[in-house]
Amino acid sequence: MSLFGLLGKTMKKLIVFYSIILLSWINQLSCQVEHIPIYHPVYRFLLHCETKGLLPNFSLSSLPLQKKEIVDALKKIRSDSSLNSSSDIAILDAFEMEFNIKKRENAVLFYSKSDSIQLIPEKLFTNDEKFIYHYIDETSECSLVPLVSWDNIFNIISNNLDNVGLGNLGIRLNGTIDNKLGYFLKITNGQILYGNRNLAFKDNRLRYNVKFSELNSDFDFSESHIRLDLDWFYAFTGRENRLLGAGINQYVFLSDNAPPFDAIGLGVQSKTFEYRFTFGSLIALNESCVPNGKDAIIPPKYISMHRFAFKPSWGELALWENVIYSNRNPDLAYLIPLSFLKNIEHTLHDRDNTMLGFDITVRPLSGIQLKGSFLLDDVVFSEIGKGFWHNKFAWNIAMILSLPLSFDIAFEYSRVEPFTFSHFNNQNSMTNDSLIFGGYLKPNSDQFAMNLFWFYGARYPLELKLTYTRHGDNIKDKNGNVIKNVGGDPLLSKRSEDAYYYTFLDGDRTDILDFQINAGLQIVRGIDLMLKIDLSKSSKSDLETGFRITISIGNPNDY
Repeated sequence: MSLFGLLGKTMKKLIVFYSIILLSWINQLSCQVEHIPIYHPVYRFLLHCETKGLLPNFSLSSLPLQKKEIVDALKKIRSDSSLNSSSDIAILDAFEMEFNIKKRENAVLFYSKSDSIQLIPEKLFTNDEKFIYHYIDETSECSLVPLVSWDNIFNIISNNLDNVGLGNLGIRLNGTIDNKLGYFLKITNGQILYGNRNLAFKDNRLRYNVKFSELNSDFDFSESHIRLDLDWFYAFTGRENRLLGAGINQYVFLSDNAPPFDAIGLGVQSKTFEYRFTFGSLIALNESCVPNGKDAIIPPKYISMHRFAFKPSWGELALWENVIYSNRNPDLAYLIPLSFLKNIEHTLHDRDNTMLGFDITVRPLSGIQLKGSFLLDDVVFSEIGKGFWHNKFAWNIAMILSLPLSFDIAFEYSRVEPFTFSHFNNQNSMTNDSLIFGGYLKPNSDQFAMNLFWFYGARYPLELKLTYTRHGDNIKDKNGNVIKNVGGDPLLSKRSEDAYYYTFLDGDRTDILDFQINAGLQIVRGIDLMLKIDLSKSSKSDLETGFRITISIGNPNDY
């Protein structure tokens, strides 16, 4: 062999060797362990691609996902030869840059060994990633980002215009250590800048913020978690918003309708299977006349959950169970990671509130996806279909279709039977700080929903949402005392004087027709403009029109 031939062969081997090293380094950078919060727009895009059949062995029925799970999903989408929509490719390009799959430029306020491009003033209004501080190497990453937002909420009822302005400041710290330990911390503090304070309660998070709603002060929020990954085993702890259940708008097992609760958990996972055990601390009902402070009497309340999920290429099938108990210390029987909670509850003298359920995701054809969940609270089989109060179910079924021109349309029906989520011991209801955390519907309710998404190539899709909700509330006298219990309140189970049989939607009936438009524009990377328009007509009130405009730095709505 000639000298040039030998050199050429050697150079090819070196190129292959260094290419493997580079690809391995890039893969390590993308395998991050921390969770990506449930409000991030990447989840809507993944749902879109999931429906198009681009994500086998994948599901969005348990959120949040890890950063590395999202990175793997984006890589699968890129590798699929059927990806041919220019708008989908544009969205994918942007998320690949954001999740560091593609090379990007970072601008920082404080230098690190990996990043030294100055943020101010050159890069403040560019499309580079922006940080207070950022560091990344082969095994670890650390990001510190400022969070700033201004919200203006307008409301029109009977031609009367009202508004309120909200300001919010905070920071977000997240990253991974040694490709094994992920961490996330978000802290924000806000206040009313102007306008009608009562209008701020249109924001669901402010309704359950004690500092704002009960102490008449400013509002603050914090979310955090730590997760340890050791190959197929993981463990986590933290306080963060979680969603559990298959659907489009409804998450029957776990939703963000109530404040996030503190939890610890562990699990095992592979490509086609995952098991997770979660133990959490809930806020029970106040048993004193003092709402807050040292004299408030709030007993302990806990939840334990198990979920087995099987993920074949066509979707997911999961089995779920939980138990809620209160007024005693954590029970060792419910801390056993692998057990059958219903049986254990019986052996502990039938004091607690157990539930069973399953959810399923099916992709029969590319472009069609079916989702559904079923929660069984209690049942007497001989009385099924007769309106017996003890038959308590919550369920939903949804279909989403991928249409030409990057449109998705979804239909969903959800229903919660009377007395569901309640318990003879009100402290054991499926609530956290008195708010339902299983779905968004009260007992004795149902909802028809239609969603239209247009993925036109931007980070945020245009969403149109139409819902028709019906609810039968308990009938009360002028003093607020229940004179007819129809099972419409999760904090009130059947009393001895109440009837045994009920008609669905009986009681004080309310029908609500609601239409929403949600849109977003990323002005430059890290600076976003969000718009929400909401028209709502209740059978008991006039048409109500709401507008919400949000300008944010650091994407606090995403994270």
